[in-house]
Amino acid sequence: MNPVRTHPVKASPVKASPVRAVLFDRDGTLVEDVPYNGDPERVRPVEDAREALELLRAKGIGAGVVTNQSGVARGLLSTADVRRVNERVDRLLGPFDVWAVCPHGPDDGCHCRKPRPGMILWAAGRICTPPGDIVVIGDIGADMEAAQRIMPGRGLRQWQPSS
Repeated sequence: MNPVRTHPVKASPVKASPVRAVLFDRDGTLVEDVPYNGDPERVRPVEDAREALELLRAKGIGAGVVTNQSGVARGLLSTADVRRVNERVDRLLGPFDVWAVCPHGPDDGCHCRKPRPGMILWAAGRICTPPGDIVVIGDIGADMEAAQRIMPGRGLRQWQPSS
């Protein structure tokens, strides 16, 4: 049950830092989600992905990819498969300023797998951008939770139209 507010809450003004980079989840956000895809020929950009990336780049905003790829840990993909798929994404939508891939499974306890923020922090360091100047865009809760852990208010969930 949500608490009922009985008095107005006054928020203090907070100056937002400028967005210097956007980190995108890969599957379901930049490209159609094909579970455990190891075939570059099956890579299809989602509608408007190219246009959105072109707008960011035209404004001088960096773009990177942060992606969990547990198919590697599960033995369904090799790191070479993931690299080939990423290269195809880069050819279709890139170039990207940074790529960060977590090959671990959900129970491996690594620090990089979203919703832990390690991959986002690593990517931010690679592009020399403070985490507070980054926005994360993804399609699932793990993407947003990772963003919220290090930069409250800077994660965006991709809108999915209902069918």
